[in-house]
Amino acid sequence: METELLGLFWTEKIKLSQYTIQTVKDLSDSQLDHTDALGETIRRYLNSIVASDFLFRLSLPVSLGISSILPIPRQTESEVEKDLVKVRDLFGSPALPSNLKDVIVSSAEGLYFEGCNPSLLPTLQRWKKILLRIEKSIVGLDGKDPLKYRYFSVLGIVSLPVAINYFSTQNLYYLRSGILKIKENPSFPKS
Repeated sequence: METELLGLFWTEKIKLSQYTIQTVKDLSDSQLDHTDALGETIRRYLNSIVASDFLFRLSLPVSLGISSILPIPRQTESEVEKDLVKVRDLFGSPALPSNLKDVIVSSAEGLYFEGCNPSLLPTLQRWKKILLRIEKSIVGLDGKDPLKYRYFSVLGIVSLPVAINYFSTQNLYYLRSGILKIKENPSFPKS
């Protein structure tokens, strides 16, 4: 059950990443750099998503290392659920895009962005490398009990599935309240 829970949250995060890539990959430079009322652009929101995952990549091995040496008891499913509610309260209910279920990808290795705007290629390649490193850390827990590992964050000490969900929800927030909001604005340039 624990490994399945961890895999479920990771797969959802990867699907959301692929969905975000598909949302931005064909946009022109003028569309990527079109500012909203706050002066933000799709490119900046995408960079915020990548930076968020980079922070996770840097902090995950440290958190796993600390967790492995501390005598931390195993979390119960109800404790994980309580932590998930904390994340939901921070970002609001995570209304995932309805067509996320149509995204067929389950690992960072499977992320694809062929034919994307060439100016996005370095950002998307970097993001994929970051997600591959995170996935490698998570796969390294295979055969161990992930509910014994904690992630030390601004939310406090949470279980690994909750940490993955936290970064997914944060990225969803940038997608929904940033990228998609800019694209839906009537002043957004047509391709």
